[in-house]
Amino acid sequence: MSEQAVLHPDDGGLIPGVGFEQQYFQAWVPRTPLPPVLPRETGGRLIAGGHITEEQLSRALAASRAQGGYVGEHLVANGDVSTDTLYSVLASIWHAPLLDLTTAEVDAAVFGSMRAREVLAHGWLPIRKDGDTLVIATTVEPTAALLTTVRAVMNVEELDIRTITPHDYALVVGSVFRNSLLDDVTNGLADAQPERSARVSLYPWQRMLPVAAIALALLGLGLAPRLTIIVFLVVANIALASSVGFKLFASLRYPIVLLRRRGWERAVAAEQRRRGLEVRPLSQVSDRDLPIYTILVPAFHEANVIGKVIENLDALDYPKSKLDVLVLLEEDDLETIEAARAANPPSYMRIVIVPRGHPQTKPRACNYGLSFARGSLVVIYDAEDKPEPDQLRKVVADFQRDKDRRTAGLSKEPLVCVQCALNYGNANYNVLTRMFAIEYTQWFDMMLPGLDGSGIPIPLGGTSNHFDTEMLRLLGGWDPYNVTEDADLGMRASALGFRVGVNTSTTWEEACSQVPAWIKQRTRWIKGYMITAAVNFRHPVKFYRATGIYGYIGLIGLILGTPAAFMLYPVLLALTVITLIGSRWIDLYLPSWLLHLGMANLLIGNLATILVAGIITAKRHGWRIALFALLNPFYWLLHSIAAWRAAWQTMFTPHHWEKTPHGLTEDDADD
Repeated sequence: MSEQAVLHPDDGGLIPGVGFEQQYFQAWVPRTPLPPVLPRETGGRLIAGGHITEEQLSRALAASRAQGGYVGEHLVANGDVSTDTLYSVLASIWHAPLLDLTTAEVDAAVFGSMRAREVLAHGWLPIRKDGDTLVIATTVEPTAALLTTVRAVMNVEELDIRTITPHDYALVVGSVFRNSLLDDVTNGLADAQPERSARVSLYPWQRMLPVAAIALALLGLGLAPRLTIIVFLVVANIALASSVGFKLFASLRYPIVLLRRRGWERAVAAEQRRRGLEVRPLSQVSDRDLPIYTILVPAFHEANVIGKVIENLDALDYPKSKLDVLVLLEEDDLETIEAARAANPPSYMRIVIVPRGHPQTKPRACNYGLSFARGSLVVIYDAEDKPEPDQLRKVVADFQRDKDRRTAGLSKEPLVCVQCALNYGNANYNVLTRMFAIEYTQWFDMMLPGLDGSGIPIPLGGTSNHFDTEMLRLLGGWDPYNVTEDADLGMRASALGFRVGVNTSTTWEEACSQVPAWIKQRTRWIKGYMITAAVNFRHPVKFYRATGIYGYIGLIGLILGTPAAFMLYPVLLALTVITLIGSRWIDLYLPSWLLHLGMANLLIGNLATILVAGIITAKRHGWRIALFALLNPFYWLLHSIAAWRAAWQTMFTPHHWEKTPHGLTEDDADD
């Protein structure tokens, strides 16, 4: 069966006996690896042409021996020679003139029924036909085997070979396949798996649930107000206690996870020795064995910080010849495009222009970037991010550790993603940034690590998600219609039998320092949790069969429980206080046990959260910031405002993306 038939499921050419979902995701993965940047050594020609010195060549040769890869890749990565110069020399070696896109005529019709992912996998592409001769352009050496393949695929005999740079290659693919790529990255998941996409955010019966609940509550207040309030308070107390209890359980489980991890490492080492395999430190992967790593940097209206993230990523401790950084900029964001180009990014960073479309969201941009990703691992960083220099190396070790564990029979589910810790460099800027830092410290330093290995799905953060690229494509990428595509993808990975891990290596971000901007950002996050819960509750039995009881615990306790707790918190607080103080004044006698339950729930929940968050924050940021954990009850009220806004938007504007401004504060260097 041909690749083409798989890529066109609507044409009726489906593979017999294979489900539509499986075929679609097969089509997403290129059949062959994307081509390397440089196919052969050209050092002598570069020296003869005066492009590099003997010293530069010696340095590149040493890097090639230590890290692997072609010498030319290291020359380009070191800034010793430009990609255009390198490929100009290659063109002379291959006797294939360099294609100039400013004058070349590219005929889209010559591509026939080929699709973008197929072309990206080849490393060569057709340009036009001159009579019976097909003009092709290649980024890889035009060997006899390659030319035989071209003739077979294109059904021609006469070929005119040209050389093209990887940058121009991507430009041609993006231009020729603009519409199909846009449709793929926007609707690919929704078309293949509509029940797992938020393109339709709420089914009709889900839209009716809140209406029915409000109607039932009003009816109850009219017929039996005392009983209705008692039932509501009982349900609200249970919901709040469950959400808080879930997060405390996960946080306090973290020390157990550390002990188990050490035990796993000892067991893996013992199994390796038993099988006569090399026992190597799991935290160390040699430069030669490091994979190509794609970094996606989606940015929209970030002209004031885009230069900073380029600088931050350049500080990563990873061989530059193995970095593939794609800065994803929206087509109509001219200011950020100009700022990114003015920053003069190094050769391993590519500015990728994302064609305009709807919805104009971060996950849609990331899907577009994923189409051009060369790395076997891929990570998202936001425009203001500053990852710790060794983060990529640590994540590579995590994936290697997972491979070793599965080889030793200690794990079955493959590791699809590693979520690194997020925290804030401007934590000490004002009270709001301190509260934000306290919240993130508990979430990423205790709670998520505590969930690691528990079987409970781990919701991803919006950045520093490190994926196995092919597994990510098998999952269908990100859902462009979900405003918290990260949490959604974590749940989808669990439902499809993959595992998400956690690494405490930190990426430093900028916390919102203004209350209005914070509320808008948090509204989007909570709305995404609501929509993710709705998507997974469409078929509750199917979800249970896929994830088991632990999946349900995560879905209810975290994804649904978080927004529910935020919405119920002020109502429960107000009703408890009012009934405790003035129930007799309004002739409303509530059971004393219920009042005591409400007070205990609020007091114990808040005190436990303050204590746990304060302890872990003191370790990360020091006691001066940790003391602000005492303000957590008031911070929750801000969450409540955002949660009620999120509920309204979920019903009426589910795909609206409220942009978070960055660059409003400077990082606190002392924090």
